[in-house]
Formats: sequence, C-alpha cells, structure tokens
Amino acid sequence: MLRMNPQRSAIAVAAIGHFVLHFVLGIYLVVVLVIQRDWRLSYDFLISLWTAGAFLVGLGAPLAGWLSDRWGEITLMVVFFLGLGTASVLCGLAGGPSMLMVALALVGLFGSIYHPVGTSLAMRNAVGQGKVIGLVGLFGSLGFAVSAPVAGALSEASWRWAFLAPGIVAIALGIAVALLKSRRLLVERRTDLRRRATPPSARMMLRAFYPLSLAMLLFSVIYAAFTTALPKWLSLELGGGATGGLGDRLDDRLGGALGGGGILDIGLLVALIYGVGIAAQLIGGWIADRWSAKWAYIGSFLGKCVLLAAAACATGWQTVGLAAMVVFLFDIGSPAENVLIARFSPDGKRGLIYGIRQGAGLIAGPLGVQCVAYFYRSEHGFSTMFLVLAALALLVAMAAVLVPRDQPERLRAI
Repeated sequence: MLRMNPQRSAIAVAAIGHFVLHFVLGIYLVVVLVIQRDWRLSYDFLISLWTAGAFLVGLGAPLAGWLSDRWGEITLMVVFFLGLGTASVLCGLAGGPSMLMVALALVGLFGSIYHPVGTSLAMRNAVGQGKVIGLVGLFGSLGFAVSAPVAGALSEASWRWAFLAPGIVAIALGIAVALLKSRRLLVERRTDLRRRATPPSARMMLRAFYPLSLAMLLFSVIYAAFTTALPKWLSLELGGGATGGLGDRLDDRLGGALGGGGILDIGLLVALIYGVGIAAQLIGGWIADRWSAKWAYIGSFLGKCVLLAAAACATGWQTVGLAAMVVFLFDIGSPAENVLIARFSPDGKRGLIYGIRQGAGLIAGPLGVQCVAYFYRSEHGFSTMFLVLAALALLVAMAAVLVPRDQPERLRAI
C-alpha cells in the first residue's frame, strides 16, 4: 500500500477538490432540462439563472488566491468544501427561480476558491509539475464526466437529489480535510518542492502576463459557452426536445441497453464526451514537462479553431464526435496553461496570479452563458455561436505566440 505523506496528501486533496468542483458545476447544466419541464419555464430563462454564479466564479478567485498566499491553501480548501457543499444543498431545497438563482450564486462564490487555491496547492507540492497538474486536471475532467450521468440518474427520481447528495458529500470532505490538518497529515507549505534555478526577470514576467491574460480571458468565454450549450445542443441535434427523442436514438445505437429515459441518456452521452478528455490531461502534462508548454497551448487552440468551425455545420451524430474532440483539446491545453503561469509568476504570489487568471471568468463566464441564451433565441442558433467561438480560439493562439519561450530544463527538484 502506498504510504501517504503530507505532500501526497496535499496533491490528493487538490485532485479530489477538482473532482468535486466540476461535478457540482456540471449538475445544473443537465438538471436544467428537467427543471424546464417541471417548472414550465423556458430554457433560456432558466440557463440565465446561472449567470450570477458564473460571474462570482471569477469575482471571488483573486480574493481567494490572495487569502491563500497569507492563510495557506489547506485552510482555504476547507472553506471551499464546506461552502460549496452548503450551496449545493441550498440548490436542492430551492422552491422557485429566485431562491435557485441565489443558491447558484453561492455555488459560484465558493467554487471560485478552488482553481487559484487547489492549483497552487498541487504545484507547490509537486516535483514533476506538468505530470501532477495533469493528474489533478484528470480528476476535474472525471468530475464533469461523472456529473452528467449521476445528475441524470438522480433526476429520474427528483432533480433535487442531484444537488443534495453531492452537497452532503462535499461537507463531509471539508470536515475530513480540517481533521487531517489538525493531525499534521496535511501541512501548509510556503516554498515549492521544485524550485526555479533561474527565476524569471520582472521584464519576462510582464512579457508573459499580458498575452496570457488576454488568452485566458478569451478561453474563458469559449469554455463557458461550449460547456453550457453542450447538453442542449446534443438534445436538439439528436432528439429535438428537452427529454424526448434522444433516448430512442441512443437505444438504437447501443442495442436497447439504456432502455430510454431522455435526460439520463443525455447525461450518459455528455459523460462519454468528457471522458475522452481524461487521458488528454496526462498527455498535456507530459508535453509541458518534456517539451514546450507554450507550443502545446498554441497547438490546442489552433485545433479548437478548426473543430469549432466544423461544429457550426455538424448535424446528427457528427456532433458527438466533434464535441469529444473539442473537449480533448480543452483538456490537453489546460496543464500547459497552468505550467506557464507557474513558470512566469513571482514567488509568494502564485495564489494571487492563479486567482487573477480565474478572475477572467468575472467577465468571460457570464458572457459565455449569455452567449448561449442569445444564440439559442436567434435565427441561426448554435451554428453562428460556434463560428464566433472558432474566431476567439484563433485569437487565443495568436496571443499565446507572444509569450516568452518556456524552458523546462531551467527547473530542478530540491
């Protein structure tokens, strides 16, 4: 049995936290299709209830990162688990749109803690930073993948349980992390296990900061819009309704194994698509450690540009293959982005820098959500939206070209 030490325990907390975050964030994107039916409200109105939550995911991140640089990542992870779990429970207890919007806003607020804090926690305790961030990213992809079918399955009984069950689990995890810290099985670190032999100059940091900030801002729009629209896009292309039609088509493809079920089938299909990205996290981390994080990042966005443009013309089951390839490229570029930030961020301010990075969602997250609502109501629908996203992906690649050359060999373990 692998013996756990404080460093391994910290990486495990970061990985589990990433799973929980994306699991909870993915719930509403599927459950909204059931709420639409039960509350007899339009999809574009209900999906817009997540706008405040998406806004707070970005707004809270810089503050969370700043606090983690002073109080420590472990302390903030306890707050993350307890707060996100409580917010998820409140979503399950919501009696109407107003309460649901407030609860979703709290999901966004406490969810904003993870990326600056959990990513910094993982990088601080890693020697092979690309490998570790790829592993942590894998758990995030797995959380999103599992979220859809689990939420769909729980919604077969009641959509409320799709929020209540994971909320209770998250609260329990928060208590467990607090206990591990009190027993010194989790320790706050102030220095990295892997240090830079030659830290980047202030000029180099600035040369990296501006193009990366623009790239991450635009990517946040792409990611928020694509992940928000995905369940509805598949429903429209494969079945033509919120919960009808798709079940029969999936049964035909899978030999009747699913037995129908509409919303559950959508959840399973979304899970398969996000499952494709799981291996991409490890591949992206391997490339970032051994080759060039910069060019891995650029290449992933050039690929996304082509695939998103193709998605504008896709119909039927073509949408499934294209969606899986887009998600694969999302995930292969994520470790590269995190490694670039770590290589060009000043010592003692990594949490804040990761927070600023996530703070791009302050503008981009709600913009992505509103983009889905706007194009869903428009004459051309999601096809035009995908063309816009393809253009944004090209701009990201162009901005990333301006980032200084990263040199993995300049890092050494201590």
